[in-house]
Amino acid sequence: MLNGDLTTAKKYFFSALSDETRLSILYALKENGSMCVSDICEVTGKDQSLVSHHMACLRNCGLVNTEKKGKFVVYSIKNEAISEILDLSDRHVREMLEGILSCEFVNSKKKG
Repeated sequence: MLNGDLTTAKKYFFSALSDETRLSILYALKENGSMCVSDICEVTGKDQSLVSHHMACLRNCGLVNTEKKGKFVVYSIKNEAISEILDLSDRHVREMLEGILSCEFVNSKKKG
């Protein structure tokens, strides 16, 4: 893979993690293990159509596994590395919270 391709893939990977709904889904899976969409909806408080949409992104980006159990599709975090990324980011964000929240470069994207 060319370096530019890897950089682009990383950008998309972090983009998948940057959505609040997708993060809440990943944390729900991390805390509860395997879950179907209805269980994820209950835990996150999100509508089924929204959760299903975000599950497609998480699945396509390789962040979750799917397993068919009868008429249900059960989701789980793909591997321990994904859980470690969530844990590591939690530690970093706690340490750098003030700087992250006051970063004019990141926060300017929300305004405009």
